[in-house]
Amino acid sequence: MPPPTELIVNGDFENGPSNWSGNDIEAWHIEDLYLGNGSTSIIAEIDGGGGQITVMQQSFTVTNPTSTQLTFDVALRLTANAHAGNEGFTVEILDSGGTPISSATVMPTNNTMQPFSLPVTFPSSGTYTLRFTEVFNPAENSGNGAVIDNVSLMVCFAGGTSISVPGGARRVEDLRVGDLVETAEGPKPLRWIGRRTVSVDEQISDPRLRPVRIGAGALGRGLPTRDLLVSRQHRMLAASPVAERMFESGAVLIAAHLLTALPRVEIAQPVEDLRYFHLMFDAHELVRANDAPSESLYLGQEALKALGPEARAELECLFPELFQGPGTSVTPARPIPVGRRQRQFVTRLMKNGRDVLEQAA
Repeated sequence: MPPPTELIVNGDFENGPSNWSGNDIEAWHIEDLYLGNGSTSIIAEIDGGGGQITVMQQSFTVTNPTSTQLTFDVALRLTANAHAGNEGFTVEILDSGGTPISSATVMPTNNTMQPFSLPVTFPSSGTYTLRFTEVFNPAENSGNGAVIDNVSLMVCFAGGTSISVPGGARRVEDLRVGDLVETAEGPKPLRWIGRRTVSVDEQISDPRLRPVRIGAGALGRGLPTRDLLVSRQHRMLAASPVAERMFESGAVLIAAHLLTALPRVEIAQPVEDLRYFHLMFDAHELVRANDAPSESLYLGQEALKALGPEARAELECLFPELFQGPGTSVTPARPIPVGRRQRQFVTRLMKNGRDVLEQAA
């Protein structure tokens, strides 16, 4: 079978515009040039040159029907502040016939990177395309606009993970919609569960599909209590004085693949087929996976505002409270720093010999 490419290739733009196609692509300058923050990370601008419309896209293959999330960081470059609210782009995931199955319009107003997420359900196997298209405004087409980084698709827990429930624990694959799960806010009923199987051959063909293995005790405080497998983009809770100093919050959520810089956290070698799971509640929650605090599936407000009709109808049936009017939002269970700041946080933990879970969470 052809190798799957569900996860975005070169979504951090460290190889410039490689693997991306389109028109007027600008993906080779460092973040500091656009945002004046000292960062040397390469990012992409969805407004490359005056008088042109930027289109940046990448195709990938889905081998099975699945539900997941597209995530990326976004900001408005400093030189575009005069046009804040009028500079931005559309993001779409298109099927092989060019029909959008999920889309959003993004008009950033902040000069610091902010996380953005877009839910998508792939109804069948096939080739799909992720496309970013500049929102064209003739009066303000100056070549200064929105910038993005860390583009990726997200999956969640691997099969075999133990999830804390009232009175004990259950394997994630044994959970059903309606079951109560222990969260940081008390027992909550599961509202939706997504599943995806990744074969050994798929993991060998595309290393991005391999899970992150968090060794027993690697996060601190003896957690997790046994080795934990999660997908690359799945977020784990970090509770540390370092988080308080950096983010003014004693606990934040950090993507698992960034934790591989720490001892006993690594990308697992493919030895068997994997099953990944999404767990969704009425709100974004913290659950216990092999006793370590971790996130449930997160849906951001901007994603909900711009869903395609079918996806919106499905979620509105399940979660009507998310569609009750302007200002409705899903609040992250804990702050989610942008990717660059997460990397800085992990580096600081390493430098100072501190644990991810130094404090009780």
